[in-house]
Amino acid sequence: MNKILWGSSTNAQQFEGGWNEGGKGVSISDTRVLANGYSDFKIASDHYHRMEEDLDLYQEMGFSIYRFSIAWTRIFPTGEEETPNKEGLDFYDQMVDGLIERGIVPVATLYAYDLPQALADKYKGFLDRKVIDLYIKYASTIFEHFKGRIKYYTPFNEPNLFHVDDEYIMGVKGLTDKEKWQAEHHITLAYVRCVNACHEIDPDAKIGPNSATQIIYPDSCKPKTVRKALYEMYLIDWAYLDIYVRGYYPKYFLNYLERIDCMPVFEEGDLELIASVKPDLISTTYYQTQVIKEEDASFELQKEGVLEEAPPEKTVQEALVRYRANNLNPYTSETEWGWIIDPDGFYYQLMEMYHRYQLPILILENGIGATEELDAENKVYDDYRIDYLAKHIETMNQAINDGVEIVGYCTWSAHDLHSTREGFVKRYGFIYVDRYEHTIKSMKRYKKKSFYWYKKVIETNGEDLANNIKY
Repeated sequence: MNKILWGSSTNAQQFEGGWNEGGKGVSISDTRVLANGYSDFKIASDHYHRMEEDLDLYQEMGFSIYRFSIAWTRIFPTGEEETPNKEGLDFYDQMVDGLIERGIVPVATLYAYDLPQALADKYKGFLDRKVIDLYIKYASTIFEHFKGRIKYYTPFNEPNLFHVDDEYIMGVKGLTDKEKWQAEHHITLAYVRCVNACHEIDPDAKIGPNSATQIIYPDSCKPKTVRKALYEMYLIDWAYLDIYVRGYYPKYFLNYLERIDCMPVFEEGDLELIASVKPDLISTTYYQTQVIKEEDASFELQKEGVLEEAPPEKTVQEALVRYRANNLNPYTSETEWGWIIDPDGFYYQLMEMYHRYQLPILILENGIGATEELDAENKVYDDYRIDYLAKHIETMNQAINDGVEIVGYCTWSAHDLHSTREGFVKRYGFIYVDRYEHTIKSMKRYKKKSFYWYKKVIETNGEDLANNIKY
């Protein structure tokens, strides 16, 4: 197998902490309140104060690539400053230079669910085209400042999920469905302008879309059920990549938006701008597959008219909870949170994505969350994580052997960090962070068993996946 880049990922809102230090402004992640009572994101894993220690751990594990996100509010605290915040640039200088010194290639995501709160309050975020210009100013500042140092960029993290979870991702409450799709269109314009700006400012950097591509299986071979599964994949996966890679709104997607009365307003020049996009690669995240039953109406199809009745849920999140509880796959196992564990679905995703778009793929997230605690010797025996990752890497290797061009593979996540809705109850990392929900404790870092296993995987370029680590 050709040598690929190996590493892991974090993002600012879930990992950095230091929410009000170094001139940083308030973001939507700083004001976000989780309904289940889990802790907030303000301290997270305290990477802001422990960067050098954390980077040393990545070097020890043998990372050749590391994905982080840049907090917009560290660079422009309200999003509308004339000049960038020097302390914020200095912080990321330390990170990027520290990675390079350790032989690790930096990958930066420019937006990962942490819009400046001031822009949410003043403009309702990306609902206003003014925010596109402000985002491009921020992105261009990063391209110029880190020219020649950051090698890979992702403009937006998982934009195909924005309308599904708009309040969490965009930070604006109460948007109508039509407003959500208008904001989605503006994000598309921001993405294209970002790609074009990167190519103009730093031609050697590689940039492209990110997608949380979800493979959806029908629960039977009944043609109508197969059609439902296929159509949902088109709407939540391929429509976005068709736009972001091919540069146009596909007809099936326009038909859908028209049927649900959510067609965005296209201003003069919008479609021509979108047609100009030429990404260098696609980045993807993969955790699980989904199953759709004949009687189910998905969060897309309930509005589309294909199904006779809509489900009883009032929100998309309620629908997703039902999906995970009731739509498990009888041929697979699942995590504590009902996420289907399906390594073969990873092969499906990679093969379909590559042969559909013929662009190199950079895998930015793949992992399993679990409840974990240190034992009496301050160890975590996370064999389930080793098993999960080994099986997914094995199928990735099979996809590579079958012609898929993989740039690199990053797990989620390097450290334990504040999970999206479960805080530190749900842990993903190779490195245990000593804190609980509302108890900060020491914040010390402890290497799990998987730390040493992944080090071996990297050393062998993914060939030795055996769980034979002495820990």
